[in-house]
Amino acid sequence: MERQYSLEKTRNIGIMAHIDAGKTTTTERILYYTGRSYKIGEVHEGTATMDWMVQEQERGITITSAATTCFWRDCRINIIDTPGHVDFTVEVERSLRVLDGAVAILDAVSGVEPQTETVWRQADKYRVPRLVYVNKMDRVGADYYQCLDMLRARLGAHAVPIQIPMGREDQYRGLVDLIDQTALVWDEDD
Repeated sequence: MERQYSLEKTRNIGIMAHIDAGKTTTTERILYYTGRSYKIGEVHEGTATMDWMVQEQERGITITSAATTCFWRDCRINIIDTPGHVDFTVEVERSLRVLDGAVAILDAVSGVEPQTETVWRQADKYRVPRLVYVNKMDRVGADYYQCLDMLRARLGAHAVPIQIPMGREDQYRGLVDLIDQTALVWDEDD
């Protein structure tokens, strides 16, 4: 029997970023932690749920936008994982028209990249509200504050942090939630 959700409890959310920022990997974790999938699919292994085309699995990149649904608390969330490669920009634009909001993912090392600028402008065009997630904070050269500066300078974003990382690179240990005023420290065993 299909669940029934009102429009007030249903959201269409897009995941957008430059290639290799971690869009599909992030989506796979959302599906796992919401109970939608029993196993985390990995892009580099060709097991990502969202990369369903053989060419996507072989190349390790998203070519077409892929949609899925998950549930969190009493809400239905329709997720659209979009491509990050410049050759597939039209897929992103096509998806933006139906979104209630988007998650823009930045690579903590590279920050705002050319395709980030493109998808940001596309989201501006369709007035899609965004939040930004800085990924790969454990990588050498990761710099959260540089990403924040780039958001403001290159995208004209009025970026207001709601969480900040605790450490970076091999010293990345968790985050501080500025709204709840709490710290979340990763458990080494998890």
